[in-house]
Formats: sequence, structure tokens, C-alpha cells
Amino acid sequence: MRSPASIVIPLCSAVGYTFAALALKRAMDGGHPWRVLFIVNLIGAVLFQTWLLHGGEPFTATNVTHAVLAGTAFFVGQVFTFIAISRGDISIATPVLGTKVIFVALLVCLAGGTLDSKLWVATFLTTLALALLSGEWHANRKRLLVSVVFAFLASIAFAATDVMQQHWVPAFGFGHFGPVMFITVGLLSFALMPFFSAPLRQMPRPMVLWAFGGGGILTIQAMGIAYCIAVYREVTVTNVLYNTRGLWSVALVWIVGHWFSNSEKHVGQAIMTRRLIGALILLAAVYLSLA
Repeated sequence: MRSPASIVIPLCSAVGYTFAALALKRAMDGGHPWRVLFIVNLIGAVLFQTWLLHGGEPFTATNVTHAVLAGTAFFVGQVFTFIAISRGDISIATPVLGTKVIFVALLVCLAGGTLDSKLWVATFLTTLALALLSGEWHANRKRLLVSVVFAFLASIAFAATDVMQQHWVPAFGFGHFGPVMFITVGLLSFALMPFFSAPLRQMPRPMVLWAFGGGGILTIQAMGIAYCIAVYREVTVTNVLYNTRGLWSVALVWIVGHWFSNSEKHVGQAIMTRRLIGALILLAAVYLSLA
């Protein structure tokens, strides 16, 4: 029987992700994407060390190497995501990022696993829903290639991270795997410093506050997802549930988006109707994954 926590945690993480995304979007509006990413990753590196209290298996060379590889894949996914959003069109990049569930399913199969046919249907419905939940259909052709290529690369990197956790965490224990993984992300983030538009100390205080707020929420929800994948080992179901963040994005942007200086709720009736259809398809995907 599926644990209720394996359902509740991904859904709560989906809501948390939406609030974090709104805050980080506000922080990046000041033109500080790499400094924002640096701050977010350092917050993650620090907060994930709390999992050491849960203990785990011995710090062998193999276990540490596995966690470092997962952390590297996660960091690469973050970098590709920021490139796709900052240099491309978010209306194209966002639905493409949702294809991570497809890559997770494929990687699980390549690793020797099997997937129920209902999960395959739920996976494809989730991707379709995310496309409908995205922004404008039209995009600058010069930015289209950047959006698609780097968002796909990010999806592959994040999918690889999820599958690595599912396979390697049992041998190390999440209490040790998570901290090593995210300290790796934090250390790799120092490689971003040459790309800062200006020193961190020159970043406007309001933007710093938004970055810290968004980074804290993003890390907490990431802990929830990592925990579910590591403990319940239902990586595809977890991702389908987590992708309900598209549904929460529509609702929260409409209700509280103005708190974050977000004006997306004014996109018009046609787009909101399309997003509603996407949300309904997403609910169908969630139902299939739990049936």
C-alpha cells in the first residue's frame, strides 16, 4: 500500500516550488541570474547538512562518489535551466522542462526497471498539460533554439539526478547522501563567480531578500522531493505529483501574483482557458498515477 506521505509531500513541494519560483523571478528581474543561483545553491548546501542528524551508512569512496555525481548532475541541470530562462523564452522553456518525467521513465527502463502502462499514459499527459499551462504560443525564433535545447538538456540532467538517487541512496542512506550531494552543488557554484555582472555586495538589498526567501523555500521543497525519491523509490509517481506545480502556478499567480509584482494574471481569457484545460489534464494524470 502506498504511504500517504509519498503523496502529500510531493504535492506540498509543488506548492512550495510555485512560491519559490515567484520569489526568484522577482529577484532575477533586477538582472542578477547567476548571483541569484549562487545564493540559492549556498542556501541548499547549508540546509541539507541538517540531514546528517538522521545518520546513514559509512562514508566509503563509492558512496561519496555516487552522491558527488548526483550533485554534479543537479548543478548542471540548474545551470541549463537558468540559461534557458534568461537567454530564451520562458514560455517555451517551461513546458520543455516538464519533459523531465519522460526522461525519468526512459532512464528507469534503461536501468532495467519496468513501468506500468498507466504510468506511461500519466507521464505523457503530464507533459501535454505542462505545454498547455505555459505562456504565449509565439516566440522570437532567434531565442527559440536556446529555449528548447537548454531546457531539454536541463530535463535530462534532472532526470538523471532522480534516477541516481533512487538507485544509490539505499547504500548510503539519505541522511548522508543528501548532504554530500548538496555540498557538491554549493562548491560547484563558486565556478559561477566569473560570470557575475557585479560583485555580490553590489546586489540591491531587495533582490537579495527575494533571493534568500525564494532559495530557502526552494531548498525545503527540494528536500521533500529528494526524500520521497530516496525513501519510497517511486520516482515516476513522485514526478507526476510534483508536476501539479503547473496547476498551483495558475491558481497562485491569479490570487497572489501581485504580491511578487507578477502581472501574468492579465494575459487574457484565451490563455487562461488554455491553462485551465492543461490543469484538468494534469489532474487526470495524477489520478492515473495513483489508481
